[in-house]
Amino acid sequence: MFSKNKNSQYAVSGDANSKTATVIAEDVTIKDGNLSGGGGRGGVTVSGVLFSNIDIEGVLIVTKNGVLQGDVIADSAYVHGAVEGNVSVKGQVHVYSEGKILGDVLCASFMVEEGATFKGHCSNTVAQSAKLLDIKGAAIDQKAASTANGSEPSK
Repeated sequence: MFSKNKNSQYAVSGDANSKTATVIAEDVTIKDGNLSGGGGRGGVTVSGVLFSNIDIEGVLIVTKNGVLQGDVIADSAYVHGAVEGNVSVKGQVHVYSEGKILGDVLCASFMVEEGATFKGHCSNTVAQSAKLLDIKGAAIDQKAASTANGSEPSK
């Protein structure tokens, strides 16, 4: 999934970009914010400490030394460091062996390597994930969620 190259320590293969548009460096701490961005080929790499909610179109990469305390909405998330907050992505969440997520995860695909830490609940229904991202954190329409899971909604 990740490959080391000269341009990026944490390049992502597949449909994600090999570079992210925003980098929070190891020696940077950002407190009390909300980081948002959209469109195009953007993404965020957190190598420092970020106390912020993130709402982006693109990939989130939390490197080995990165710490993120806040909720995440993104296209995908790759965690080598620590995330304390809920994570909602359209695609994949991958927690590597040294990574940690303390919070609920909503995604289409969830991978947790041996040695990683995950404390929370996980839902990996694609329809629920898309619905949540479309409404940016509002309550999921239970009827749509039931239909997406193949069950009849209760009357």
